[in-house]
Parts: sequence; C-alpha cells; structure tokens
Amino acid sequence: MHNHRPRNRAIPKLAIGAVLLLIAIGGGYYAYWRYVAAQLTMGIERWAADQRAFGNQVMFTWSRIEGFPFAFRARFEQPKLHMRLVGAEVDWQGSDLMAEMSPWNLQEVRIASTGEHNLWLQALEQPGQWRLATIGFTGAVGFFGDGGLREIAAELAQPDAALPDGLAIAAGQAKLRLSLPEAPPVDYSMPFAGVALELSRLVLPVGTRLLTTDPVEHASIDATIMGPMAAPLTQALGAQALDQPMPQPAPPSLTQILAAWRDSGGDIEVQSFSFAQGPLSLTGEATLALDGSLQPLGAGTVTARGLSEAVEILLRDGLIPADRALVARTTAKALERTGDDGKPQAKFALSLQNQTISFGPAPLLQVPQVVWP
Repeated sequence: MHNHRPRNRAIPKLAIGAVLLLIAIGGGYYAYWRYVAAQLTMGIERWAADQRAFGNQVMFTWSRIEGFPFAFRARFEQPKLHMRLVGAEVDWQGSDLMAEMSPWNLQEVRIASTGEHNLWLQALEQPGQWRLATIGFTGAVGFFGDGGLREIAAELAQPDAALPDGLAIAAGQAKLRLSLPEAPPVDYSMPFAGVALELSRLVLPVGTRLLTTDPVEHASIDATIMGPMAAPLTQALGAQALDQPMPQPAPPSLTQILAAWRDSGGDIEVQSFSFAQGPLSLTGEATLALDGSLQPLGAGTVTARGLSEAVEILLRDGLIPADRALVARTTAKALERTGDDGKPQAKFALSLQNQTISFGPAPLLQVPQVVWP
C-alpha cells in the first residue's frame, strides 16, 4: 500500500502568474518608453522646423532616441545655430553633444560635451560682438510641469569671454545657474530670477586689476533679482481703428529696461558672495540697486581675512589716496579680531555709493563708471 502525498498545485500557478505579471509590466514599460521616445523625436524635429520657418538656421545630424531601458538619449553631431532675436543675433557652433533624460523624470534634460563650443552675440546697430567659448561642458535644463523653463545649470571647462570693446576674460572653470519662478513677478517683492556664478583661476583683462593684476583664485555670487524686468511699453500713435496696422515699436535699449526695473523698485539680493586674490579673501552678503544715473549702489556685510595686507597693497600702488592712509590703516586694524583659525579677520559694513567703495566710515577707492550698451 502506497502513501501518496497531495501535490501543491498552488506554487506552479503563483509562478506562472508572477511571470505573466512581469511580462505585462515589461511590455507596458516598453510601450511607454517607445511612446515617449517618439514624442521626443517629433518634438525635436518640430522645433527645428519651426526655427527654420522663422528664418533661423538650425543644423545638426542625429539618428534617433536611444538608451532603452534606463534613459532617453540622443547624440547631436556638429550643431550650428543662427537665431535672430529682438535687437540681436546669436550664433552657436559646437562639437558633438549628448542629451539624456531619465524615464522617471521627464522634467530634466542632462547635456554634456567634451569638445569646443563658441557662442557669439551681436547686438544690432552696435559695433563689436560678445563671445563665449569653452572646451567642454556639462549641464542640465529643468522644466515645470507645464513645460515652462525652471532652471539652467552648467559647468564650463576653461571658458573665455571677449567683450565688444576687446576686453578678454578667461577662467579655469566656471559654474553657473539660472532659476526662474513658475509665474513672472508683478512687483518688487517677487523674484524675477535667481543667478549663481562661481569662477576659479580667473585671469583679468590686460591692464585691469582688482587688488592686484594677478589671477583671482576664486570668486562667486549667489543672488536673486527682484521685481519685474519687463521692457517698457511703447504706445502706437494714430492707429485707433482696428483696420489700421499697428506700427512696430523700436526694441527698447538696455538702459530703458534697467530704468523701468529700477523705477519699479527692483533690486538684487545677494545671499552670498566670495572673493580671494593674493592675501585678501572676502565673504558676505549685500543688497544692490541702481541710482538715478543707472550706476550701481549697495550695502552689505563682509568678513575679510588679510584686510591689513590688502590695504597696504592699495596704498603702495596709489589706489588709496595718501591723505586717507592713516584712516584706512587705523580702521583696518581696529576692525580685525582673531578668528577661529587663529588668524586676524574683520567684519564690517561695505557700501557703494557715488562710485565710491567705503568700508565702515572710511572711503576706500573709486570705481569706474558703468556705461551700458
């Protein structure tokens, strides 16, 4: 007589069910990936076609979206752009770059390139060009849920810039970030944009100096531009009837835009800044604005190391007038205290007004007038 044990038929059924569930999930994910890839492909091609229809030049070579299953990835070879903006033209010529997006985060695109890129900006009816070049970069572009731009961040390798007047500035590395609110500001209490810039090994233009003419080891700023930065409205005269064409207003100049922003109460709140050159290093925060002549003015608090040494350099080179030497030396010594690192440091108020930088009550040095394009 044989003793037969009942077979557990539930285990094979569970295994088959699990396999079928995995197949269904995998098939659904594959369909989702293919759908998003097709939408991205159509979006890229539609954007290029729209730009060409507007008279812009868009040139690049690419094949298709790749990266399944963990990314949407596209490689753009030898991209070139020529775009006409209001009052300016932009040219960009670059090496191959890679763009990538995660399937679980469709609101951020990561980009990278190890080749050379050049960007030119030509303001119409003004001589000279602005140029920015780099030998490679990494970055990311973020979007809100409705597709609006949220943030741009980039890290540039060995960037150099040339201004229309011929001045050239170069750095070993630059990190920059631009962040925008979901809704534009309507008054000065709302942010227009957040900006951050960090530079290392900054080479100053020939004939330019800060504390000295040597490279700046480090400089950074993290700030928020407050208030609407909108172009002034231009009313068209003599076009009351609907069937009359509205005359095209001339594009506003930068001075008009800045004046309108200033008049609305706009300012720049600098959450933090830093600077290091030679014996001097500074950190602090400030608020900046524009005066009636569109010249910078502001006030902030600063923590400085190497202040006395910096004052002596400025006195030696004649950048602080001799009749202010005693006040500058005395003020610097009075402000310095021993810091946590055992070295002298000074905390003081720094102000900029009437093109004069002062620390504490002592005028320090004059700054050149800003001439806006």
